[in-house]
Amino acid sequence: MVKTILIPTDFSSESLHLIKGAISENEGEKLNVILLYAANNSNSITDLLFFNKKRSLEDAKSEQFQEGCDIIFNKYNSSINSFRTELFTGFTQNAFENFIDANQIDEAYIPRNYEFKLKKNMFNPIPFIKKSALAVNEIEWEQELDSSTNEDRSELQFNYRLK
Repeated sequence: MVKTILIPTDFSSESLHLIKGAISENEGEKLNVILLYAANNSNSITDLLFFNKKRSLEDAKSEQFQEGCDIIFNKYNSSINSFRTELFTGFTQNAFENFIDANQIDEAYIPRNYEFKLKKNMFNPIPFIKKSALAVNEIEWEQELDSSTNEDRSELQFNYRLK
């Protein structure tokens, strides 16, 4: 059976560690991974008339984030059944519950020790996730310098713990 998991993101490369942690916690299982980006829509009629979900998501993603997603998808190909990004623009808990039902999400993974870097119009979806009926798992990661690369401090190794 394929499990569908929800992972909130701010489109920073740091938020991708949630995916790695979720995969390591579900070792041997196939996963449908849904990255959730939460943003407020404009109230302008013109903006709403020309709103394009795909373009909004692409504009928010950085090149570094997209490269990180590609690397994770290729590295964990055997564990990932599907991998997609969804935009949530609702204002209420009921709208979020409808989002969960529509996407048939089984559980969510949220960061324990990471604060989202909020961009223009973005909001933190974690309060909605915590109040939902989903099984919520908190992932904590610690950064440790890899001992084999003492000179190159950009190479970091991460240890994950489910809380």
